[in-house]
Amino acid sequence: MDIRDLFRTATESLARAKSRSALTMLGIVIGIASVILTLAVGRSAEGLILNQVADLGSNLMFIEPANGTGNSGPPSPFIEQTLTLDDARALAKSPFISHVSTAVNTSTTVSRDEQSAFTNVQGVDENYLNVFPADLLYGRWFDKTDVDSYAAVAVLGKDIAADLFGDQDPTGMTFKVKRKTFRVVGVLDEQGTRFFQNLDKQVAVPVTTMQRDILGVDYVNFISMVASGDIDNAKEEARFIMRDQHGIENPEGDVLKDDFAVSSQADAAASASAIGAVLSVLLSSIAGISLVVGGIGIMNIMLVSVTERTKEIGLRKAVGAGEKDVLRQFLLEAVLLTMAGGVVGVTVGILLSYGSAAVISNFVDGWTANVPVEAVLLGVAVSTAVGLAFGYYPARRAARLDPIEALRYE
Repeated sequence: MDIRDLFRTATESLARAKSRSALTMLGIVIGIASVILTLAVGRSAEGLILNQVADLGSNLMFIEPANGTGNSGPPSPFIEQTLTLDDARALAKSPFISHVSTAVNTSTTVSRDEQSAFTNVQGVDENYLNVFPADLLYGRWFDKTDVDSYAAVAVLGKDIAADLFGDQDPTGMTFKVKRKTFRVVGVLDEQGTRFFQNLDKQVAVPVTTMQRDILGVDYVNFISMVASGDIDNAKEEARFIMRDQHGIENPEGDVLKDDFAVSSQADAAASASAIGAVLSVLLSSIAGISLVVGGIGIMNIMLVSVTERTKEIGLRKAVGAGEKDVLRQFLLEAVLLTMAGGVVGVTVGILLSYGSAAVISNFVDGWTANVPVEAVLLGVAVSTAVGLAFGYYPARRAARLDPIEALRYE
């Protein structure tokens, strides 16, 4: 039997049971669509983070409490908070560092009259805009006097200002963070999101006021710096200063012995890429379970098909069809089912990827659909492989049927 006859016979067999073929393909469609969608979301998230990292500049550095591995991470109650304002003052004296800013964060309720919102409140200093440039829509930023005097003043993001005060200029008006009253001295222009945080919903207050009057702490969550000159030299200088500040004896420069971690934008980009890759593998592995389930469904249906067509198989073998002919026919049917499911799954996955991107972009600025070409190729290749893997056993079982016993089958 040549390939054209084989193909025609296989398609005719599948066409005779359209509903069953469609339902059999559904598992493959769901699996492939899930893989495409998860890879696209992972790649889009990675691209967003890398773009935001690049926008902040290549000379930006961060110091955060260490987590025992020499790597930095988000503020955590399980990591001892070791950074202080004195650390920042010492770093600011270095000729390798041009600007230093401190920050301590919390999420809490802010309110004015009947209006209230749960949002991120950030305690920062007068140097914040030198490290993270932004335009002011109204008023001014903090000055050194505000920070040194524990002033109860605040600069609002554009959206939180609108939530509390409407469209008016709120400069000079007051609102509350928890139970403490703050006076608005400025409103930042639209900034969008950074690392999945909506900056336009944030409230900024002097770091000293945040420490004493809101949180009751003497530490900061992280220190941000702008390097002047070579970034690697600046990182080493920052480590030297911090070890001196914290009384750490570490002449060999082993970062595992430090109670802090210094990172740069390049480190952040590398971490984002690594995290994105791990998430993509993890999510794809979970989605791959659907492919296995779909493959088992195909094996089950093909075994049913072999049982139903036992007499047909016996007749074919009786008139001269060999084991290889029967094997190829049933294997081709399985592959055609999964390939068709793969094509439909890729199409559905791409549509879902662009649809999800359209929805997410309403909440995360800069989010764009990013469907990797390799994901599309992988979807088609995997669906074909599933057809071969799960279709072989039913096909071999059909090929090995004894023609006489098959013809007698009731």
